[in-house]
Amino acid sequence: MVELLAAREAATAGDLVELRVDGVTNLDLGRALDGRRVPAIVTCRAMWEGGHFEGTEEERRAVLARALELGAEFVDVEWKAVEGQLTGVSFRDLVHRAPERIVVSSHDFDGLPSDLESRAREMRATGAGTIKIAVSVSRLSQTLCLKSIAQEGCAVVIGMGELGVASRLLAGRFESVWTYAGQGLAPGQLPARQMIDDYGFRRVSASTRIFGVVSTNALHSLSPVMHNAAFEAAAIDAVYVPLPVQDFGDFLSFAEGIGVAGVSVTIPFKLDALRAAE
Repeated sequence: MVELLAAREAATAGDLVELRVDGVTNLDLGRALDGRRVPAIVTCRAMWEGGHFEGTEEERRAVLARALELGAEFVDVEWKAVEGQLTGVSFRDLVHRAPERIVVSSHDFDGLPSDLESRAREMRATGAGTIKIAVSVSRLSQTLCLKSIAQEGCAVVIGMGELGVASRLLAGRFESVWTYAGQGLAPGQLPARQMIDDYGFRRVSASTRIFGVVSTNALHSLSPVMHNAAFEAAAIDAVYVPLPVQDFGDFLSFAEGIGVAGVSVTIPFKLDALRAAE
């Protein structure tokens, strides 16, 4: 409980704070929510969805119900828990109780599921105010299907892993209602302060011009820090982000789908870029 409160107080850069209460010993939700400076999302993630809660599903549902009673702005409920698909314990009553405050979430750490679009439709059909879809991607261009889901409204979309980092940094272009930052709790997660200061996260909108560095090692480049500082100083509506890819064709597909204005290309794709130049 002490660690949770310390983490909450240290999270000063974001507009929301997620309180991950699964795995917290001696949990006191009242203390966890009292004195918060920004709206909170309470998450008690089941072990079958990558979390750390070791109690029963009835106990977990009671935790989330209590969070609603105490006024948490948002409560995260796994899509598979709504109807009790895995355990037989339904959380649907929580969605009915306060649909506008419920985030129905789905996480796939194994890859991009083939039923992603139908999954999104079923999640919206629960009546929750927001849906969250996080999937592991093995190609940068795989994040484009998340953009089309977010464009339908009220969705948080995340491509997990190094090749999905752009979906976090460019949440405004993806039309995701928010994204998640942190100290690497999830694959590809970056600290909020780094996203804001180094990558111009708060400046990204539908009209912002997107630039970047293309490489297999793009996340280690210092180019974004320099270019974003220059854009901000010159009041140019643009950001420059790392675009790690496995092959140059992957980048070209992403660039066309998201609307990339220009890039710096480095090892090992310089010849590929020359061949692709028009």
